[in-house]
Amino acid sequence: MLADYLEKIRTKTNVLVLKAVIYARYSSDMQRGESIDAQVRLIREFARKNNIIIVGEYIDEAQSAKRDDREAFQKMMKDSKSANWQIVIVHKLDRFARNRFDSATYRVHLRKNRKYLISAVEQFDDSPESAMMEAVIEAMSEYYSKNLARETMKGLTENALKGKSCGGIPPLGYDLDEYKFYKVNEFEAQGVKLIFKLFLEGKTYGEIISKLNVAGYRTKCNRLFSRNSLYEILRNEKYKGIFVYNKTQSRDELTGKRSGHRYKSEEEIIRINGAIPQIISSEDWETVQLILNSRRKAYGNNAKEVYLLSGKIKCGKCGGSYAGRRVFNSCGVKYIYYACNGKRNPNYKCDNGSVKRDWIEDIVVQATKEFVKRFNATYFEDIQSEYIKEVENCNHKEIKTLQDKLNSVESEIQRLVDAISKASLESLISRLELLEQQKKEIQAEIRKIEIRNDNFSTEPIKKLLSKAEKMLEEESAPLKELINLVVKEIVVNESDIQIYMNCFDKTITHKR
Repeated sequence: MLADYLEKIRTKTNVLVLKAVIYARYSSDMQRGESIDAQVRLIREFARKNNIIIVGEYIDEAQSAKRDDREAFQKMMKDSKSANWQIVIVHKLDRFARNRFDSATYRVHLRKNRKYLISAVEQFDDSPESAMMEAVIEAMSEYYSKNLARETMKGLTENALKGKSCGGIPPLGYDLDEYKFYKVNEFEAQGVKLIFKLFLEGKTYGEIISKLNVAGYRTKCNRLFSRNSLYEILRNEKYKGIFVYNKTQSRDELTGKRSGHRYKSEEEIIRINGAIPQIISSEDWETVQLILNSRRKAYGNNAKEVYLLSGKIKCGKCGGSYAGRRVFNSCGVKYIYYACNGKRNPNYKCDNGSVKRDWIEDIVVQATKEFVKRFNATYFEDIQSEYIKEVENCNHKEIKTLQDKLNSVESEIQRLVDAISKASLESLISRLELLEQQKKEIQAEIRKIEIRNDNFSTEPIKKLLSKAEKMLEEESAPLKELINLVVKEIVVNESDIQIYMNCFDKTITHKR
C-alpha cells in the first residue's frame, strides 16, 4: 500500500528517486531533547527501507503543535515552494499539528507546491479509507491536546484555591515547602523589603540596583538586578499576602502567541487574601502602586532608536557587551551611542570609552558592503569550491541510492533468467523485459548525474553575487540582516575597533 503510494508520488513529481526532509518536534510538557533523536533515528530507518534520500532536517524544540508559529516549521513551509525535495516525513502525524484546521491548511500548502506529508508510523496512502483514518487520528490528537489542557487547568485551579504553587519559580523572598505551599526565605525577604524601602525614600532604579548588588542580593535566578526585575517585584501582589492566579490571557487561538500584559476579566482571576505569608505591609504596597501609576505619562521625544549592531559589539577590555544608549543634555540635544555594560558593574567599572552610534555603524556598514563586493574577485574560488563540494556530496548520495536500486533490479533479472532457463513462461519474460527497461532508466539517470558533475557551471553563483552587489549599490538590502549574516563580532578596544567576519576568518581593523 505504501509502496504504491510512493510510486504515485514519483510519477506525479517525475523523479526516479524520492528526496525528503525530516520534521521533528517535541513540546515542553514532560518531554526532553532525546525525543528528537529518537524521532530522527526512526524516520531515517523508515527512509532507508523505502529508498528515500533524506536531504535535510527541520527541528522545533520545546514547541507545542497547537501553535503554527514554530520557527523551523514555518521555514519548511516557505522552503517547500522551491526546494528540490518531494516529501516531508514525520514520526507521527501529531508532530505535524494537533489542530485539524492547521493540519488541513498546511497539507494543502504542501500539495500546492507538489510536496507530500508521510508519517513513518501511521502509514497511509491517498485512498478514501486512508483519508478518513487520517482525519480520525487528527481529531483524536486535537481532543487529547484540548482535554489535557482542560484537566491540567482543573488541577491548577484547585491548587490555587488552596494557596499552593501552580508551577514556575516562586518570586524573590519565597520558597516552596514539600507540599508546594509558599514559605518566606528570610534572606531574600530582606532584599525585597530593602527594595520597597528605598523606592519609598525616592531612590532611583539605578541607586536601588547598586545597593542591592553591593549588599550581595541577587534575583531568583542568581543574576544581578535590572530595571525590569525591580518593576516586577514592586508590582507583585504576593508581597502583601494575596495569591493571584489565572491573571494573564491564554495563547491566542489563531496565532498561538501569549502576552503577559493582556489580562483576563476580574471575574476569571483567582485572588485569595492571606494565602501567602506577607512580606510588605498593605499600606506600603499601595503607596508604591500610587507612585508607579503617577509615572505613567507620555514623554516627548520618546521614539525608539534603531541600533544596527545590537548583539554584535563586545568590549575588548572587560569582555562585556556594548549596548545602544541615548541621552539628552540640558538643552534637549540628543546623543546616541554604544557603551559598555561593564560601566554599570558596581564591583568592576569598565573604563573603555563609548562610541557614537552613527560613526561606528557607518564603518561597519561600509566594511560589510566592501566585503560583499569583493566576493567575486577575492573569494569566488572559495565559494565555488564549497558549492561544488556540496553539490558533489548530494549527487554522490543520489547515485548511491540509484546504484542500490540498480543492484536490486539486476539481482531480480538474474533470478528470472535462471527461472526462464528451466521453464520458459510468458509472464516471466514480460517481467524480465520490464526490469530491463527499469535498468536502462536507472543507468540513464546515473549518467545524467555524472554529466551534471562534468558540466558544472559557475554562472548561477556569479548571477547571485552580481544581484547582491546591485542591491548594495541601490541600498535596497536590509542592512541589519546583511550585517547579521556577514559580521560575526565587533570588538571595541581602547585604540581601535576590530570587525570579525563570518566568512574565511577575515578581520578588519579601524582606528578610533
